[in-house]
Amino acid sequence: MTRDDTAPPPAADVPPPPHGPRRSPKPPLTRRAPGRVWAAAGALGAAAAVAAYLVMPAKPPAEPGGAQLRGAPVLADSVAASVDGREDRVQGLSVVEVEGEETRFLTGGTIDGERPVREDTRFATGSVFKVFTAMALADLAADGETSLDRTLGEVFADLDFASPATAAITLEELAAHRSGLPRIPAGGMAAGVVTPFTGTDPYRAMPPVRESLAAAVPVQGGPEWSYSNFGYAVLGAALAEEAGIPYPRLVRERVLDPLGMDDTVMRGADRDGLPRHAALPHSVPGKRVQAWRSREYLPVGIGTWTTAGDMARFLRAVVDGSAPGSAATKPLHDGPVSETRTGLGWLTTDFGGGVELVQHSGATYGATAFIGFQGERGAVVLSNSFSADAATIGPRLLDAPDVPPLAASPAASPVVGLATTLPPVLLPPLMALSLMLRRRTLVGQRPLDRLRIVSMTAGTSAALLAALPLGDWVSTPPALWAASAGTVVAAGAVGVWHWPRAAVEAGRVRWLHAACFGLSLLVSTAVLLTSVHALLAAYG
Repeated sequence: MTRDDTAPPPAADVPPPPHGPRRSPKPPLTRRAPGRVWAAAGALGAAAAVAAYLVMPAKPPAEPGGAQLRGAPVLADSVAASVDGREDRVQGLSVVEVEGEETRFLTGGTIDGERPVREDTRFATGSVFKVFTAMALADLAADGETSLDRTLGEVFADLDFASPATAAITLEELAAHRSGLPRIPAGGMAAGVVTPFTGTDPYRAMPPVRESLAAAVPVQGGPEWSYSNFGYAVLGAALAEEAGIPYPRLVRERVLDPLGMDDTVMRGADRDGLPRHAALPHSVPGKRVQAWRSREYLPVGIGTWTTAGDMARFLRAVVDGSAPGSAATKPLHDGPVSETRTGLGWLTTDFGGGVELVQHSGATYGATAFIGFQGERGAVVLSNSFSADAATIGPRLLDAPDVPPLAASPAASPVVGLATTLPPVLLPPLMALSLMLRRRTLVGQRPLDRLRIVSMTAGTSAALLAALPLGDWVSTPPALWAASAGTVVAAGAVGVWHWPRAAVEAGRVRWLHAACFGLSLLVSTAVLLTSVHALLAAYG
């Protein structure tokens, strides 16, 4: 038999393919985008950067050197010393000091970046309003319309309590934060996890107070003193029940009207807008956040607004003992630390150096407040920026030696501001440019394909939008965000050129790549919607 040289060689033994995920063939990289494409994309990105800067809402006020202080020189000197080096962290301030027959005022900054703060500007009180709730209790008790040892079971006789311990809580325990009730009810804790990042109102999602009270179980074995906003909401509801009138009417008739506090308002209902001359809340100067409102949490200080003039009248009456319910200021119990004793709402705190203040402070995500006095001298500080803490400025105004300056506050630290702002601002353009220039992802070095063009565009856009409510635009130049937005737009334009030339999918494992793509879009959509909600809540 002769050999047939034209016959194909015998087939080699080839092992069967291994079982496991099917891998996609590795497609070649698309060719580089030509210079003319990058030039056109750069021009489009530059235009987008200019537009982004013009529409960017979170730009700090343009006052040279920070908020300008106007008013009594002695107050200006003290406040200036407290904010020394951090003047740019002050959006707006309203300060009043009473001493004997003298009343001194100071204002500074703006309510919204344009309109200056005036003596009749209304600021959110936050928890300072708890002292009004406590004084209404003291006034009702003094008139014999209720008593401090009255229990919730007696007040809400028709309520089916889940725990006998809750029914046994007294009104005094509520007012002195000794009830054992949680800071917020269990049904509202989820809101407290998300809203600090979005700057939105956590109290709009709170369940009804009576419903929460019926289900509540006091903490057993914990400290005797435990600060509770929920407890004060319950106290307000209990006082309304005792008096037979709604809480807003009760506190106005009992405390506000007798002192002529006509400019102090309660805007807790959803239908109520912001009051006139309202100092809009800001987390840092230039970056507004949503004002808090809740009718049922009015006794806590949610949705309550006042002016320096009204607080001067109130403070003077508290100092001389003529205010209704002034007995609430007297300390009754030991407080959370050895330096503090508690009355009804009011705290008596030894700051050292012979300075012992009867005081209370308050804060929302975008405002802080302080009231305090010793003897015939007292002060109120109202601020509409969370980074300018009234609880720091107020005690220092009253010569408290152990209060660190504003510069020591983490909220006022430019390092903290940059650390929270730069990652979501700088990473998106870096990742988008890497994909379009190198045609590979920055993380994982995966080749460009249509799925990655879509997911990268969505992800970088979501991160940049999230940087607006999350970022600190005092520490970080707003122009940097605009430049990043323009860069992402330019990269997206190059992605449009690559689209018809790129493979649809170029992952190592097709099903895994598709799953990651879907998850990426889901996360990006959630971030986009959350950021839009936060911005509309603050600026809408």
